[in-house]
Amino acid sequence: MKETYPMGKIAIVGAGNVGQAIAGHMTLLGHDVRLYSRWERDFEAINSTGGIELSGDVEGRAAKPLLTTDIERAVKGADTVIVAAPAFAHAYLSQQLAALLEPEQLVVFQPSVLGSSLELARHFASARRPPCLIAETPTSLYTCRLRGPAKVYIGAIKHAVQLATIPHMACDKALNRLSQYFGNRYVAGTDTLSVGLGNCNAIYHVPPAVLNIKTVEDSDKLPQHTLVTPRIAEVINALDEERLSLAAALDVKTHSFWQFLEAAYGVTDGTYVERIVQGYGRQAFPEPDSLTHRYFTEDIPFGLVTWSSLAKQIGLPLPLTDAFIRISGILCDTDFEATGRTARVLGLEENDPVSIKAAFLNGVPR
Repeated sequence: MKETYPMGKIAIVGAGNVGQAIAGHMTLLGHDVRLYSRWERDFEAINSTGGIELSGDVEGRAAKPLLTTDIERAVKGADTVIVAAPAFAHAYLSQQLAALLEPEQLVVFQPSVLGSSLELARHFASARRPPCLIAETPTSLYTCRLRGPAKVYIGAIKHAVQLATIPHMACDKALNRLSQYFGNRYVAGTDTLSVGLGNCNAIYHVPPAVLNIKTVEDSDKLPQHTLVTPRIAEVINALDEERLSLAAALDVKTHSFWQFLEAAYGVTDGTYVERIVQGYGRQAFPEPDSLTHRYFTEDIPFGLVTWSSLAKQIGLPLPLTDAFIRISGILCDTDFEATGRTARVLGLEENDPVSIKAAFLNGVPR
């Protein structure tokens, strides 16, 4: 992208693949950038090389942004805060951010997992502080990976990514704020429930990883898309249909995995396998190389478990989703339901579909 926008002050919370990609790109565009991590070691390569090298959809060497392990220093005075941290970090980060952010600021979970915005809204309420504008996306705008110390390969900047807010009527305000950084690549979603359910990571990540578990345990690092056979693609589709059935039962609409591939990468034709190759083949990102990979530690407890838990609240069976949770738990020797984001964690136990939807619209159940 060569577009330039008015100077802004943006904080990125999380210094992994996505965090470094955004920090580097925003620095190249001339913005005031702050990059936060809990760990000083995440900055060692950036400090030693003096910046972040970007390749792929963005080419260039970005100067070193402000690097800090002090979250208050990172977010104070920033008009926009991008949370690009792993899903398991959202809970404690939300607690910290709810004590720091002011009403005029915008925070974006990029990407979110279902319930991240709601969780932050609940922390603001617990702290008895007026909330900032909260937004989330179902996937990262940047498809990227670190390919060396402070070297980020950006395989794609997606054509369009949905965004929704709490409160849900404030979406245009968030989109206007973000346009100075990302142009018009973010588009309005209906609400954080439909957008949160639109996170398809677990759909694409979990079935190929679990059904090719020997290659994971052997650390073969094969490209993820090469693990998808025609039959595994049918499993992906069946798991996706359960996610869509949950959306329908909660009276919201969200895109299918195949519609996501069309919106994000312009993929429209071919068999399921051919569409996956078209969408992900160029990046050829490797499969998980261990049972502690984020395809297990994030996509199951903060994807499949959350869907299953909400479905149980409304009496909707998700047998394939539950089967993957159970099998993955045995493979990883982990109780994902005990550690994951559930209806109880979100304050939605014993809520009906109307109350659940209301909470995702405005931060509190009906």
